[in-house]
Parts: sequence; structure tokens; C-alpha cells
Amino acid sequence: MKFATMRTRLLLALSASIAVGMMASANAAEDAAPAEGATAEEAAPAPAKPALNARKLFATNCSWCHQDYGMKAADGPKLAGTSLTEAEVIDRITRGKTPMPGFRKIMTADQIEALAKYIKGLKDPGN
Repeated sequence: MKFATMRTRLLLALSASIAVGMMASANAAEDAAPAEGATAEEAAPAPAKPALNARKLFATNCSWCHQDYGMKAADGPKLAGTSLTEAEVIDRITRGKTPMPGFRKIMTADQIEALAKYIKGLKDPGN
């Protein structure tokens, strides 16, 4: 029963990630289009890379198993105060560790790095 619940949560998280990615791609394409009638010289330079909202990214992809934005354990462990280094957190998000899936196919390296920084920034209120 617990495996089915975790699988359902994983499928919901993956679906939400895909939907967010599709919306971001559509918005980026819309924002990148030059104004009607504008010449190449008049077109605005490429916009700077938008800042990632790591907390929102966490809520969308991780909070199914790591509740309260990583502050409480649920199906996955509490992440606040993790003893893993940032590089180890990046590796864990990228590759996964049973039962957690790897996210390398659905997240960019920048998104994974932003999540790792967010997780390492979580302070355990018990310590």
C-alpha cells in the first residue's frame, strides 16, 4: 500500500514538473519574439536568465515526500540540517536514491543546483 502511495505521489510530482516546464517554455518563446515590424537591430537583447525560485521548485517537485518545505519527514526524510555536502545533495537530486527517483531528466543543472542550495540553507530548528 505504501509503495502505491509513493508511486502516485511521484507520478503527480512528475506531471506537475512537466506542466511547469511546458508553461515556462511557452512564456520564454512568447517573451523572446520581437515586436511586430521591428528590425533585428531594434529587437531587444536577449533577456537575462530569470532567477529561479528554489522554494517554489521544491514545493512542486519535492514536497510530496519532504513535507513543510523540507522541515518535516514524511515518506522522505527531513532535509533541514542535512549532513550531506552541497555536492552530495546535487548528486542525490540528480541520481536519486531508492525510493527517491533521480531528477536529471526533468530538471536542468541550474534547477538542481538551486534546490541543493535551498536544502543546504534549511536550518534545523532542533539544533
